Amino acid sequence: MQISSEQWSQMGRDSFVRRMLVIIRRHHPEKSASLTDEALSAAIQRQFERALGYGLADEQAAATYIHSAWLLGQEFDERIPGIHQVLVDPALPAARKAAALDDFTRTVFTILSPPGRAQ
Repeated sequence: MQISSEQWSQMGRDSFVRRMLVIIRRHHPEKSASLTDEALSAAIQRQFERALGYGLADEQAAATYIHSAWLLGQEFDERIPGIHQVLVDPALPAARKAAALDDFTRTVFTILSPPGRAQ
């Protein structure tokens, strides 16, 4: 039996989606509790496809995008002009886009946290 490169790629994606599901369930149990594994996997897959559209093809960059979507809302990339501008910039490498996204998300939640509560 031979496995095609497309099958290897799909197996890698499936593994990535499963790992992201575990991460989201572990770090956001209350928010993710209402979703079945199938529904959460489908949402992660949709965000993964969006990340790929912005050139965020490595796992770290894609994971950053997916986590930001989980925290900021599914279409955050269209609702927040500054983020959209960074994501569509062809001159920025994926690592820079992911770092900017991570910085933005952390800053938003730091500002919104109650005083004395660390994020």
